Amino acid sequence: MDFTQLHPLSHPPLPCPPPLSPYFDSSISTFISMLNSSLIPDHFAFPAALKSSAGLRNLPLGRQLHASLTKHGYHSTPITVPNTLITMYAKCGDIDSALKAFEKMPQRDQVSWNSLIAALCMFERWGSALEAFRAMQMEDVEPSSFTLVSVVLACSNVGEFGGVRLGKQVHGYGLRAGFYSDGKTFTYNALIAMYAKLKRVDYSVELFDRFDGRDVVSWNTMISSLVQNERGWEALRLLYDMVGCGIKPDGVTLSSVLPACSHVEMLEAGREIHAYAIRNDGLIENSFVASALVDMYCNFEQVTKGRRVFEGVSEPRLGLWNAMISGYSQNGIDEEALKLFVEMELLAGLTPNATTLSSVLPACVRSDAFVCKESIHGYVVKRSLECDKYVQNALMDMYSRVGKIEVSRRVFDTMEARDVVSWNTIITGYVVCGCYSEAFNLTSEMQGFDCCKPNNITLMTLLPACASLAALGKGKEIHGYAIRHHLETDIAVGSALVDIYAKCGSLIQSRRVFERMPKRNVITWNVLIMAYGMNGLGMEALALLKEMLSGEVKPNEVTFIAAFAACSHSGLVNEGLDLFYNMKEKYNFGPTPDHYACVVDLLGRAGQLDKAYNLIESMNPVLHQAGAWSSLLGACRIYQNVELGEVAADHLFKLEPDVASHYVLLSNIYSAAGLWEKANEVRKNMKESGVRKEPGCSWIEVGDKVHQFMAADSVHPQSLKLHRFLDKLWERMGKEGYVPDTSCVLHNVDEDEKEMLLCGHSEKLAIAFGILNTPPGSTIRVAKNLRVCNDCHMATKFISKIEGREIILRDVRRFHHFKDGSCSCGDYW
Repeated sequence: MDFTQLHPLSHPPLPCPPPLSPYFDSSISTFISMLNSSLIPDHFAFPAALKSSAGLRNLPLGRQLHASLTKHGYHSTPITVPNTLITMYAKCGDIDSALKAFEKMPQRDQVSWNSLIAALCMFERWGSALEAFRAMQMEDVEPSSFTLVSVVLACSNVGEFGGVRLGKQVHGYGLRAGFYSDGKTFTYNALIAMYAKLKRVDYSVELFDRFDGRDVVSWNTMISSLVQNERGWEALRLLYDMVGCGIKPDGVTLSSVLPACSHVEMLEAGREIHAYAIRNDGLIENSFVASALVDMYCNFEQVTKGRRVFEGVSEPRLGLWNAMISGYSQNGIDEEALKLFVEMELLAGLTPNATTLSSVLPACVRSDAFVCKESIHGYVVKRSLECDKYVQNALMDMYSRVGKIEVSRRVFDTMEARDVVSWNTIITGYVVCGCYSEAFNLTSEMQGFDCCKPNNITLMTLLPACASLAALGKGKEIHGYAIRHHLETDIAVGSALVDIYAKCGSLIQSRRVFERMPKRNVITWNVLIMAYGMNGLGMEALALLKEMLSGEVKPNEVTFIAAFAACSHSGLVNEGLDLFYNMKEKYNFGPTPDHYACVVDLLGRAGQLDKAYNLIESMNPVLHQAGAWSSLLGACRIYQNVELGEVAADHLFKLEPDVASHYVLLSNIYSAAGLWEKANEVRKNMKESGVRKEPGCSWIEVGDKVHQFMAADSVHPQSLKLHRFLDKLWERMGKEGYVPDTSCVLHNVDEDEKEMLLCGHSEKLAIAFGILNTPPGSTIRVAKNLRVCNDCHMATKFISKIEGREIILRDVRRFHHFKDGSCSCGDYW
């Protein structure tokens, strides 16, 4: 077998930094002095010099030694010399030379094969390592326990299905050969780690429980395995068992178990571990422990405490700087993240690595202080990190966040090796930029790669996109994929499925998914409460809230927003006010500005504008009042209250001068009242301020494609056909008693022109497209980015009756289910 032909790794990992040892340089100096003394090195001297060059990661020196030993005839015998040569090349980052050295050996022993297999594992050539193990057995060379440790590592990295099968075979081989009965704990530890990485952590637990000779590494391996498999509670219990058995936790133990505190939201346990680190053997100075503590505190949004840990370490290493920068970044404290990044390089003299840059890039995107976002890419190139997978992922995310998805795609296309994070990043980028078709197409392409199948993160990215487009068909496809790949039990995926069915108007299916979920969190409950509210089922939403409050899941701020919205859409004024005024006493929740905005909306929709105004006036002045004034302005538009609308708008123009909807609502109030000069003045001010109104847009899914329509759309391939169809439908509707509500046209034009403008509204075009392109009698689902106007609401009732269709229209506020000439909202929206 020619091992030089083993498939190359697309981007081999950089060699690890050399261990800090003062003896490698001395060893090489002594070797050179030996040569200068005209003494010929022998088969003892050359391996020692090779080990020193490997320790220094000095490839040129290693090659010189190789030339020298070849010159002196030691390149093939004794066997210890070429064995050391393999290891030297591998540790110096030259796997091809290591393979050539192995291939040229006239004879090979157990150490030769072990060195080769270990070298292949070092470069993540897992398949080649397993192939070498088979070849070793074919040459009748007996493996050792060291061989099996490397092979087990390879098994754990070749994919879950194949890895488990091969891992069990290696495990069985080791049992038959007696490798697990000689008291060598590292063989057991390797198996525990392998099964855990292959998501068979129960096997790991069983092995651990049966193993009598456990050392601190065994405990650490088991704790780390549990944490990595999201079994945080068990990891914490095992830590206490470890102490109870008289095994003293070390730095690896603490840094392994601290992430579990974040996973299970046990800050108190993390603080206990922190106290232990302070009391015992200076563990708090251990960079890995300090990094894990910083990470934990930042996960609990206690960044100040994380910074205190960081500053308590006398000589923080790069990993600790990275943890602190990442902590600032993930909590949105971007200026501090950037400041620390600069200090790390200029003051501490440390060179940023891939982890540093992948942490600081999101801060660069969000920070207003960092104006030229793309310039960080040049810095990445300067640091020669542009080919690092993690940095490339961060760059893709950065470019998509600034609206340059085409640059993100270029980075993605040039990646030599993509993992599932890379695929998820580019898919998320397309979703963020509103390029939904590209996101769905890329997901289909992703399924063709065994190592990068869509996972729970992929689905959580796509499902909200389906929800925003009311793309029920796409959502069902994703649901089917989740079931086939056992992802539907993931709490985040389950919550997203509840949301997508709810936002597509399929409330029965949404509730069905909710009921089947083995575990629900506050997000799951909030989504369903909001869904009932948006569909006008306020009493059902409140019943669901009551059921939630009687269980273990605690409500949050969004829970009450969902409940108030449900009351608002159903006219449940007394119920909503009762909940609002009892929030603090019953549930220990002080009302936030968003809660006030919801209750103002509740009162405003019910026509109680004076009460809504008085509620705003009663707000604590320190609370941000823009949301409440916005709700009141919306109510003034519904009830055409010009005077109060002017008051609300005046406050909003001071609080949020750049928000287009405030100008539009006031202009609409003036237009509806026939005050055209004032309406034009508002629109003029809006234009002069550079504020742009969001254009009306509607979506409908037909087949496997989502179609988008703008008002008076003439771009869609069927535009002419749609307008002709609507003209005929307009006549039929008129015969049935439909009278256009021209008050919805906010321009001072004649009545005929107003009717023409009404006919071109985006939701009417989407409904017409659905009628012409779907089977008779099938349900039509349309989503709109703005509130549906009175005329479209009235027209859709007529269309549903004339065409015999159920039409589900979701606007920015709620759902409207039109059937047989009536709407589920009861004209209360």
